[in-house]
Parts: sequence; C-alpha cells; structure tokens
Amino acid sequence: MSRIDITRLRKDAGMSQRELADHLQVRASFLSAIENGRSRLPDEKLHRLKEIFQLDSLEDYLLPEDEIITGAVPPHTHGVPPHSHGVPPHSHGETTDSITQLLNHLHDLAHRNSPVQSDPEQSARIEYLAQRNDRLSNRVDQLREEVDNLRTENLRLKELLIRNNIPF
Repeated sequence: MSRIDITRLRKDAGMSQRELADHLQVRASFLSAIENGRSRLPDEKLHRLKEIFQLDSLEDYLLPEDEIITGAVPPHTHGVPPHSHGVPPHSHGETTDSITQLLNHLHDLAHRNSPVQSDPEQSARIEYLAQRNDRLSNRVDQLREEVDNLRTENLRLKELLIRNNIPF
C-alpha cells in the first residue's frame, strides 16, 4: 500500500501532531515516526483517519511512489521482507525490523564470503542457526501481534471508561 501524507492531511486541517495523535489514540512519537516514514500506520487506524477528517477516501493524500523513502529502517511492529536467500517471507510480507534485516544481511554475507561452505559441520551449524533464526523471528512476530491486540483492547477499554466518565 502507498504511504499517506499524514503531515499534509493534518496541516491542511490545521491540526497539531499531538491533537491528531490524541484523536487516533496513539503516542505523538509514534505519529511522528509514521509521518517520517519510520513506521507504518496500522490498518485499523485508516478508517479512524477518514472519520477524523471527514473524508470518504484518502487518495488525494497518497504519496507518489518516488517520494516514499526507501531504505529507512522499517517499523519493528510490522512484517518482514522476502529473504534473498530463499527463505519465504513471514506473515506480514513487506517490511522487517532492523534486527532481522541485519541478521539477514549478515547471513547473506556469510554465505557469499565463507570459504567453509564445503565443511559439512559448518554447513550443518549454519543451517541450524538459520532455522533457529526463522523460529525466533516467527515467535517475535507472534508476540508483536499479541502486543498490538493488547494495545487495541487497552484503547477500547480506556474509551469505555472515558465514555462513562469513569476516572482511570
């Protein structure tokens, strides 16, 4: 999906970053990361964004592909890229966290520059570590999804407390 120019959207409406963050029920620092291309706006917030600005569509605020920053460190809460060494992409598909990117890069470098590829013991160790890395990456993805679900539930509960004038 193309990135939305949230900065222009909120400035056109005369809204501060903190105000929009409050409306979206996210931290201002997270909204800043989204606006700067370091994080991705969660899909469930797209509908809320349209409600806040009373828009049927966000098409007028999509950034052209050539303006989207590539090579920026992607958000740590969303997906992983297709691996160049034949390992299938994880559940979210397009981006990865910086640690996984670094591990994949180091793995690629090790395979490209390693004179020990003919050593069966080293090859077995590398395969074991690659499988372990994949298992750990999958577990990290599961935990991040759980955290996202808990955050969503937390926000829902806070909204209920506010709606019912219950202090928290």
